[in-house]
Amino acid sequence: MAGKPKKEFHQYLTEGQRGAHVSHDEYLKSPATAFLRHTIEAKSAIDLCSRKFPKNSDGSYSKASLDSLQHLTVAVLPTIMGHFETYQRYLFGGIFDRSIQIEGFDIEDFFKKLNKQCNVSIDPIRLAAYRGLGASSIGSLLADSLLSWHNPEKVNAYFNCFNISNQFYSNDAANQLKVLWQLRHSIVHTGGTLTLADAQKVDTLNDKGDKQIVFENQFIFEVARKLHPIVKAATEGVANAFKSNLKPGLEQAIIDDIDTFFEVKSTIAVWLK
Repeated sequence: MAGKPKKEFHQYLTEGQRGAHVSHDEYLKSPATAFLRHTIEAKSAIDLCSRKFPKNSDGSYSKASLDSLQHLTVAVLPTIMGHFETYQRYLFGGIFDRSIQIEGFDIEDFFKKLNKQCNVSIDPIRLAAYRGLGASSIGSLLADSLLSWHNPEKVNAYFNCFNISNQFYSNDAANQLKVLWQLRHSIVHTGGTLTLADAQKVDTLNDKGDKQIVFENQFIFEVARKLHPIVKAATEGVANAFKSNLKPGLEQAIIDDIDTFFEVKSTIAVWLK
């Protein structure tokens, strides 16, 4: 529109409303709780739109409302999965930071196992980006250097390197996550179309190939709800194993930090059951 100042893309970045979005500080403190907070915020945003968008006289959505809801619902899934990756990386990194508290933890054995899963190489430029952030970010730097966080089996293998638990994700959880990761990939990389080749990568998507991705209005609600027990089981499973291997006689402050780190809290507590 004439008269409006012209700005470059980066100039539209703003601090916005502080506290309105989940920060990396929250992920450092308690990865599971931070992620679950985001899922509820995402679900609530879609809920608000669905309540406020214009409807026809018979109560059904107008075509414009349906189209808009679809655009928003499809756009929100990659954001949720981006936060899910952040949850995984910060949980892994935080366990590494706290592995010094594990009785008899063999750091050489850990890296031997990890290198079998992914050639661990710290980019010096990436390393420089962590200057001044303190020792608490060492685990985050390690997690950031690993690949394939979109692969549940690979994530299981990463957590197994700590040698304190057998399986981070159950088989059922891994299968559910594969569906979400594939949908996220198709939205981000193939313009929202689930190609035949991509559909064949996940058994439950085999008959959905060569179609545009369209979700029912309740999809994001269900994503938020079903990710709650997955995150709870995975986090508490590795937490129980971690705590059972702690050195004896730790200071209460260290124990409190570990308890907070592995905490799984949600404002919709019933979803955790």
